[in-house]
Amino acid sequence: MIYFDYAATSLFREEIFEYIFKHLGDFDGNTESTHAYGRSSRKILEEARADIARSLNADPTYIYFNSGASEGNNTILKSFYNSEILTTNIEHSSIINNISEKTSLVKVDQSGIFNLEDIVEKISDNTKLISVQYVNNELGTIQPVDELGAWLSENRPDIWLHVDAVQAYGHIDIDVEKIKCTSLSISAHKLGASKNFGILYAKRAFAPLIKAGDQEHGLRGGTGNTIGAYSCARAYEASSKEREYIKSLKEYFLQALAKTNINYEVNGDLNSQTDHILNIYFKDFETDFLLTYLDMHGICVSSGSACKSGSHLPSHVITNTYSEDRAEHSIRFSFGYKNTFEDIDKLMKVLGDIK
Repeated sequence: MIYFDYAATSLFREEIFEYIFKHLGDFDGNTESTHAYGRSSRKILEEARADIARSLNADPTYIYFNSGASEGNNTILKSFYNSEILTTNIEHSSIINNISEKTSLVKVDQSGIFNLEDIVEKISDNTKLISVQYVNNELGTIQPVDELGAWLSENRPDIWLHVDAVQAYGHIDIDVEKIKCTSLSISAHKLGASKNFGILYAKRAFAPLIKAGDQEHGLRGGTGNTIGAYSCARAYEASSKEREYIKSLKEYFLQALAKTNINYEVNGDLNSQTDHILNIYFKDFETDFLLTYLDMHGICVSSGSACKSGSHLPSHVITNTYSEDRAEHSIRFSFGYKNTFEDIDKLMKVLGDIK
């Protein structure tokens, strides 16, 4: 089995979980308990919080643990549901499915990138929230969030800037002070850490989505997830060291594809993308056929966001950036730490054998 779907979820980093299971007793206690078991778990949780905060150049008191970026995005969007919001037309479904008629959508260009002037043009006196991705989950395009943050900081510091950084974390450097965001969401499983664990960085107080105990400064109830926090911190360290290797995989893929007789184009701008995502428009083959064909040959890819792939609808990202027809002929390949150059060679042979 060859896995090229790391943007959907990374394969687990076995060495991290082997360590956890070997030291499972250290993770057993409730982080709110005052006895030895609780103190041990609390120590792991807070050390992970400090490590994650450093990875973002953030104050640890602004780091809130939750179940993932979908929860983080919901938390922020629902806090502003009846307010004027700006976002783009290629956001993740956890954003798109939480907007109202008061939301204005900014169209991206054919590189899949928003133009700062287009956003500024739509800002009104009543705009309360702007939510954008740092990296698009289907195209891999890196958005100019630092430019947007700088403009808002100077001209409209009252507007809350939320950044969905799921596909950026671990793949590019993130400095919350540089991009001047008010909040930012992350999912740990994209790096090979535990599923159902995420981070919400928030510089201002927000309305809790889950009310229970006083965990997370009273802003996110629920028992502390020590395994999630620890695995996330360790997975980030591993991912940040693999960037050059992932870059070499993408370059090798593009070189190998160029040597085939396949009629294709790259979706988005290669000069403005992360190295772990590559979206290809196959002019002669429909998406559904390619997904089935590759799966039958033991190769795992996707047509876009895993949150929508099961619907068999064309990607709204490719549709809104290009056209529905192009979306119906496009495949996302995403690379991770277990991929090899031999994997790419096998993929090219399978693609080349299509009659």
